[in-house]
Amino acid sequence: MPHPIFPLPPISDPSNIQTLGEHIALGVDIRARCTSTGCNHNVPLKLVLLARYLGSRHGARPEHLKPYFYCPDCRSAGLSDENVAFSYYACTAPHTLLNDEGEGADSQRTAA
Repeated sequence: MPHPIFPLPPISDPSNIQTLGEHIALGVDIRARCTSTGCNHNVPLKLVLLARYLGSRHGARPEHLKPYFYCPDCRSAGLSDENVAFSYYACTAPHTLLNDEGEGADSQRTAA
């Protein structure tokens, strides 16, 4: 059995998850999406990498994540960085796995 990089927190109420570690433990993914008119650039977040960088106890609400994300397309066009929204959904893709260097890993990479 692989050794975890960081301990996952115990979940007492699955309807009230607040941190990156709780999202990972319950299999909830987050997607960042640009809400600028006509853009709709979006990307799934790699929660394990975020938790390694920010800590598994870092908040996962939009106000906690917004300072770290922007739309590269809109920024290069001179538009505001404030137009980023977050969607939360059940994990359906393997992009949150620790080892995603397999075949097709480059197709998932983005600047956002």
